Amino acid sequence: MRRRPTVWTYIRNYKFNSIFIKNFIVVFVLLMVPLACVHYLVFDYNDSTLREEVGRANAGELTRIRDTVDIIMAEAESLGIRLGSAADVELFLAENKIEYPLSYSTISRFRRIQEMLGTSILTNPYVETIHIYSRNGQNEYLLSPSNAGALDKFEHRWWFDEYVSKKDEHNFWISTLQKPVQDTSPIEHKLVLFRKLSTGGGSKEGLLTVTIGAKQLTPLLKEITPEQEIYILDREGNIVYTQDQRFITESIELHHPELPHPITGMSFSGIIRHEGSDRIVSAVPSSRGAWTYLSIVPLERFESRQNQLRSFIYLLVAIGVGSSFLIAFLITVRTYQPIQGILHLLESSHPPMRDFKSKASAAANEIKYIAATIMESTEQKNEMEQELQRRYEMMSKAQGIALQAQINPHMLYNTLEAINWKVMRLTNGKNEASVMIQALSQLLRLSLSTGENIIPLRAEMEHARMYVEVQQLHFKEKLEVIWKINGSILDYLTVKLTLQPIIENAIYHGIKPSARPGVISIIGYEETECVVLKIKDNGVGISQAVADKINQELRSEEIKENAHIGLSNVNHRIRLIFGENYGIRILGKEGEGTIVELRIPKRL
Repeated sequence: MRRRPTVWTYIRNYKFNSIFIKNFIVVFVLLMVPLACVHYLVFDYNDSTLREEVGRANAGELTRIRDTVDIIMAEAESLGIRLGSAADVELFLAENKIEYPLSYSTISRFRRIQEMLGTSILTNPYVETIHIYSRNGQNEYLLSPSNAGALDKFEHRWWFDEYVSKKDEHNFWISTLQKPVQDTSPIEHKLVLFRKLSTGGGSKEGLLTVTIGAKQLTPLLKEITPEQEIYILDREGNIVYTQDQRFITESIELHHPELPHPITGMSFSGIIRHEGSDRIVSAVPSSRGAWTYLSIVPLERFESRQNQLRSFIYLLVAIGVGSSFLIAFLITVRTYQPIQGILHLLESSHPPMRDFKSKASAAANEIKYIAATIMESTEQKNEMEQELQRRYEMMSKAQGIALQAQINPHMLYNTLEAINWKVMRLTNGKNEASVMIQALSQLLRLSLSTGENIIPLRAEMEHARMYVEVQQLHFKEKLEVIWKINGSILDYLTVKLTLQPIIENAIYHGIKPSARPGVISIIGYEETECVVLKIKDNGVGISQAVADKINQELRSEEIKENAHIGLSNVNHRIRLIFGENYGIRILGKEGEGTIVELRIPKRL
């Protein structure tokens, strides 16, 4: 029992491997190329959408921070106006000189002012402290929520120097200042709002400061991510506020040179690549016109979703490759199994071809039918090879007979030349015998020439005419030859030495045995697909039975080596060169004559 092939048998088989590779490539291209295009478009669309969403979210968060800070600054400014216009504050600024000990009314006024300052700090969580400064000549006095007294009793230089440098230029401004700290304490920066107060003129000065600590703004950033950087910039691009207080008062260009310049006073949102990573940058100007709010966040912080999508795409690609492999494998197995069945049928023994094919057709088994057809084609090929071999052997045999037949005419040609010269010496010139000998010598020369085997019909006609002239010298008035040849056929090709043997056969087997004068008619014309030559004589003729026998022998492919060059020789040479559809056919009637019909193809 034949063993069923396993999967491993298929894999080791070279033919299977070649089919599998082709199937895998086709399936992979049809499956993976569209899938890869879809994946690319989805990933690209999702990436652009993610960037837009992150950009909008970042700009929205930055706008929220801007609005909150602007509100705080507006409230601080409003607080300064309200406190500066309070009656007790105006009296404090209007006093010419504060003398010690303080009067009860002065102490009461200071306490009311301090209570008012304390209440303002409690109701504004972003305000760290408030100071009211008064100067009248050489007297400088300062009030705070918890203390009051001469200016030199307070730690004031960190903000007072800023006031002195700008008091002649502005009535209101905001500055970022660094408050002195102990060596072990971290650096503290404060946002100080300076508002000059009305004192009634003269040498008097009045100032109200509202201090907002950077720490007080930290709760505003509780919703941002750790990687996000928030900056508040002034008009010159210096940092007013950021999470890392070490950078406050420095230029933004020192830390982010990749930003477009100038970044202040403009709205901007985009992605900038810096140090090998993409960053989303958003900038919005303050509604108050002095500051610019800036947000910088690494895009990789939001790429987790893209990474998940990328991993999912890789998984789909892996599944697609595996599916392509499996589908190609199944297709190849299904394809190769019938082929293997055909090969098995070809290799195994089988019944005769006709029986096998008829059984395959009856059983409607396409595999057996294909195998039978292949085997039949193989058998036909073998038969054709055998037929070609047989024809080649017949051609070789015919060539041998022709060469053998040329030996005696060659000897005769040399002998006739010698006789011709002898006759002319004996008769002192040409005579009828020498003319016949010379014509026969020329005829033999043409017969012995070794040129082309296929010549124009015109040349073959000249050869036949020369032979007829020799025979007419011999038979004189007893032989008449009539030529009826259509001129349109003279350029068609024919086999060499075809007409002369047929005319010779008509003379010696038809005319010579007859008692009456002989007439030979040579007729030539063309039909649709061939050229027809008829050699008709009025000799003794042959019976129909004899004609049928000769025609049957002519259809036979056997060549007898002891036969002279005659009808059979001519017929075999025509059929070997032009095919079995051409050759000689005999027609005759006893006592009336014989017709030899010769057919050749129309070839130029």
